[in-house]
Amino acid sequence: MSASQATRALFLVALQASSVRALAVRRSAVESSARRGVVALLPATAFAPTPTAAVSPDGLEFKEQGGVQYADVSPGRGDAVVGKDSRVTVDLVGRLVGRQGWTFENTRDDDDPYRLSLGRGDVIEGLEAGLQGMRVGGVRRIVVPSALAYADRSQEPIPRSFAFQQRLYSTVLNDNRRSREAAALGADLVGKVMFDVKVLAIRPPR
Repeated sequence: MSASQATRALFLVALQASSVRALAVRRSAVESSARRGVVALLPATAFAPTPTAAVSPDGLEFKEQGGVQYADVSPGRGDAVVGKDSRVTVDLVGRLVGRQGWTFENTRDDDDPYRLSLGRGDVIEGLEAGLQGMRVGGVRRIVVPSALAYADRSQEPIPRSFAFQQRLYSTVLNDNRRSREAAALGADLVGKVMFDVKVLAIRPPR
């Protein structure tokens, strides 16, 4: 490992160990009742757990599901669970792992959660897989490998900021840049994304 790679690795570990912050849960006009409370906004990390259960430096226990790694922070409540064809409303923070945890989307910035229809190819495959089994109020960190992340510009969650769209896509969908970053960071980090998600509502398919 080169000196620059070692420095980058140490930086990512430092991000992993940073203190837990609080993300205030906001009201949504489309929900049947006001949604209040606090969801833990976990520290950014490039931690990539093994396919079997693994514990990260900040104490999260990761498991594998559908090719992605996930760690539950809060299990949620109720009988409804996210299924393959569910319609879900979520608050989320999306980060690009290989860019030192750069945040490309955060619904707390505009108080506008995502409304995702699963099972139609509209959502990136890894996020769909990671959402399976979640309940309302559940909070989960989902680490999505490049192969199950953004395949084109049409897949949700699409960053609301046009500038962030351009920056994200110019990284994950640019073959030349991906090759350069693979040489500098390692192929396993290129295109990998991470989502901290809270489920606000679950509805059956139309």
